[in-house]
Amino acid sequence: MKQLNTLPIEDFIEKSRIARKTGQKSLTMTQKEYSDLSDSLGMVMTRLTGKLDQTLSENALPEKIEIKVDGGRF
Repeated sequence: MKQLNTLPIEDFIEKSRIARKTGQKSLTMTQKEYSDLSDSLGMVMTRLTGKLDQTLSENALPEKIEIKVDGGRF
């Protein structure tokens, strides 16, 4: 599995942190920046979804779950 390129995400976080601290009302990105950010987020989400599916399949619940309820006594 190739390594994730999270640099565009880190750059966006840094830009937004600076914008927030300086009180900027908007954040401007070039086409390359938002394209790279979109690709990076897509890869991260895909990888996380794959890991989640793998974890769920390894820790699969039994097919039949039985619950007994006792009303108790008053």
